[in-house]
Amino acid sequence: MRRAATLAALAALLTAGAGARPAALAAQDTARVERDSLRAVQDSIAALRDSLRTAARCEGQTITRIDIRPNPPDFGRILERSRLLARTVRSLHATTDVNVIRRFLILTEGQPCTELRRAESERILRTQPFIADARISVFPDVGGVRLDVYVVDETSIVGGVALEGAARPTRLRLGNTNLSGRAIYGDAEWRDGFFYRDYYGARFRHHQLFGRPYLLEARGIRRPVGGEWRTEMAHPFLTDLQRIAWRVILGATEEYVGFVREDGVFPSVRSRRDFVDVGGVVRIGVPGQLSLFGLSLSREREGAGVAPVVRTDTGIVAFTDAGDSLLRAYRPHESARVNALWGVRNIRFKQVVGFDALTAAQDVRTGVQFGTLFGRSLSVLGSNDDDILVAADLYAGFGGQRAFVSLQAAGSGREDGNTNRWDGVLASGRGSFIVKPTASHTFVATAEFGAGWRSRLPFQLTMGDLVGGVRGYRRSQLGGAQRAVLRLEERWFAGRPRGLGDLGFALFGDAGKLWAGDVPYGVDTPVNFGLGFGILAAVPPRSQRLYRLDVAFPVSADRFARWELRLSNTGARPGSVNEPGDLARSRERTLPTSIFTWP
Repeated sequence: MRRAATLAALAALLTAGAGARPAALAAQDTARVERDSLRAVQDSIAALRDSLRTAARCEGQTITRIDIRPNPPDFGRILERSRLLARTVRSLHATTDVNVIRRFLILTEGQPCTELRRAESERILRTQPFIADARISVFPDVGGVRLDVYVVDETSIVGGVALEGAARPTRLRLGNTNLSGRAIYGDAEWRDGFFYRDYYGARFRHHQLFGRPYLLEARGIRRPVGGEWRTEMAHPFLTDLQRIAWRVILGATEEYVGFVREDGVFPSVRSRRDFVDVGGVVRIGVPGQLSLFGLSLSREREGAGVAPVVRTDTGIVAFTDAGDSLLRAYRPHESARVNALWGVRNIRFKQVVGFDALTAAQDVRTGVQFGTLFGRSLSVLGSNDDDILVAADLYAGFGGQRAFVSLQAAGSGREDGNTNRWDGVLASGRGSFIVKPTASHTFVATAEFGAGWRSRLPFQLTMGDLVGGVRGYRRSQLGGAQRAVLRLEERWFAGRPRGLGDLGFALFGDAGKLWAGDVPYGVDTPVNFGLGFGILAAVPPRSQRLYRLDVAFPVSADRFARWELRLSNTGARPGSVNEPGDLARSRERTLPTSIFTWP
């Protein structure tokens, strides 16, 4: 009854303002919304149960055949109603190649069928950004069992456009997440630089280099001021069944890091970094209960401008506030280290439906894992610093289909051998609690924390950060060294309009606080509150890629904060954390975010 009442209220909101609409038609709409939403969720749950049910048939029998069935994005019957739309979708999308899918499987013909390998193959497929859903079913066959691998693609076209005034473009982006169905991502972007040079950016990513599960990624950005390039080649740690993982990464960045302050003039400091890291890890132990040991060699040079500047409409000018002594010159560093990597892991995966998405099947980690890095600088490698680098990360997750709780924390710091002081200390954490009282209703509570002490590079956390801040405070000019944010969200799945995609709605509230710490222009703030609502969409249905259109309002007093409209999309991967940009910018570039996602 509660679910029906909720959906009825949503249907009433959608039909409000339609004029003198007959009550009978409104009732029919309400019934249709409820019927469609329940059917869509039941379809996802049925697919999950089918996948789990087939596990009982995978008990060591010989695999006689593997049938792979790749499918384009599932838009239901919408394509049957329009031949033009069907032709357009087919011309723009290349379905994932059968050989690409086969290479991600850790099952082969003639091999014994085990539930662990079946479940891990299914999960690995679902973690690929160009795949929306994957199921591997097992059927009896003469002399063994036959595997049916059913895969549904995500929409592959990515793009965007921003216009100023009537028709003047200020931003263009176009790309494809799965070029020719070969697990290759590519995109290019342009933005108007206005008073500065234009922005150009391009990115390329190959998920199966040389026909192996090797990752090659390259990206280059020319910003209006500064730029960035980065290249990485890796054998990612995809599953507990693999023995080794490795990576090679190098790149450089140049940017102007700005500091917000309440007088409206934002000074910036030029920051430069270049880095290289080569290393690998090896697994010891059985899947699910294992240790990882590894070594890496890293080199990083970093430095910042001596004097702060201000970016104006006419160019970059010197910051002339002579009475302000908060900004300081950042000493350049050059570190070359040998790093020891170690981690322990006791993790299992559970399949759930619609935790961080609307109706998508997802895999959540249950159990505990811990990873650490210990690095020592060596002058023989060219290091000018005498220091020790220590980093660690922790994950814990518990729950099931109806409720799930998780905790992630990471920290790093450097001890200077000349001063015997710790500096460059950064810490972040995120706790999450998810409850699904009904199939179409989800409640999410998250608590996030980020902090820095004695930063060696320009550093400041803000209330308005797009990822880590409080929604509704994008224009806020409050900054500090530590930040804590609590987020609450009620989310409803409303249905599948015309079979095109999943539709949902959300109500959310944020509360955040800053502490001044030791950063320039840091302030201690009271708790700031923000409220809002959002429209959620996943295209095609059961997609793990969630699009959000959020409207957020500041509630607390802040003379610069205004209501805001945010359009975003995320790949729904439960337990993953998108670290805020103002925090990630100051981390060591050669530091893995986690030994278990490293490389």
